Amino acid sequence: MSLTIVPTPRARQACCPSKRPPFAERKRLRAALGRLGLVAALGLLSLLGGCAQGPGIAPMPSLDGLEPVSAQTQRLTFVHQGERRELIGVLRHDHRQLQLALLSLQGQRLLTLTQDAEGARFAPGAVFTPPFSADWLASRLSFSLWPEQRLHEAFAGSDWSLVQQDNARSIYFRNQLVVGVKMTPACHVIHDIEANYWLSVSRLGSSPAPATRTPDTTINHRAATDLPCPST
Repeated sequence: MSLTIVPTPRARQACCPSKRPPFAERKRLRAALGRLGLVAALGLLSLLGGCAQGPGIAPMPSLDGLEPVSAQTQRLTFVHQGERRELIGVLRHDHRQLQLALLSLQGQRLLTLTQDAEGARFAPGAVFTPPFSADWLASRLSFSLWPEQRLHEAFAGSDWSLVQQDNARSIYFRNQLVVGVKMTPACHVIHDIEANYWLSVSRLGSSPAPATRTPDTTINHRAATDLPCPST
């Protein structure tokens, strides 16, 4: 007569543990990954703050000259000194207000910029205090959002000037080139000359922009998969 031994569930777990971590461990892992994503996003914004020590704030054009856009989700790809970081942006604007919400790749809201008749400001409840001003961020956005003529009107009588050729814009401060912008309907690329960083803003589903290759730095990017950004 043969004897069959059937192990209990506890015995099976002891000898053959499941490859899937228990629920509590999975929860801690997700939280840790979320914190890593947040740290990376905050690191990006801190780097951007270091780039904000440039020639100052350009005059802002009126919101009356900006075509209204409902909520538009975008990918913001930032490249500086060979490092590449990404954020998600949700942009909406009309003739009365512009709003840009910056989120981590995990979807956590980090910062919200609001611009209206009262000026530019950050909404309460930001995850951290940004190392750059709301006016600075709004002015950089204006270089690619507003029509050429509206920027000329805003810069009139100031130290700032604009030269546009086809889909490329050059922003000057006291006759010195400080920012270059290239645009397509799907993507805008902003190159801050002095701070040596690139910021591409593209619709989700389009590819990030390849940065210019400089003599001492080569930055590799993912291959284009949809609507490519222009290179600067």
